[in-house]
Amino acid sequence: MSELLLDRVADDVVTALETGMAPAGEHSRLYEDLGFDSLMLIELVDRLQERRPALGELPLPDMVGGMADIGSLTDLLRTATEPAQPAQAAQPAEAAQPAQAVGAEGNAA
Repeated sequence: MSELLLDRVADDVVTALETGMAPAGEHSRLYEDLGFDSLMLIELVDRLQERRPALGELPLPDMVGGMADIGSLTDLLRTATEPAQPAQAAQPAEAAQPAQAVGAEGNAA
């Protein structure tokens, strides 16, 4: 995990808390450890979008599901900013060759 991105996301989380808490760590859980509520979550998402315009619109329902802790939020943001990988074209299945019967037929005498 990129330490720089993790640090920046952790800073955004602490700013959304508005409590002056010490910086949060990768495994700090937003709700259980940091006391996030729904308003704080909305403020955090707004701040993330404002500071990282490349993210575009972050759908709140998707964010809620991916934000168990700061590390998972960082991973979610990283995948949101990575260029989409081109889908590999499906390789056509090789034409099946009909099985040739190999075997000696009995000769009638």
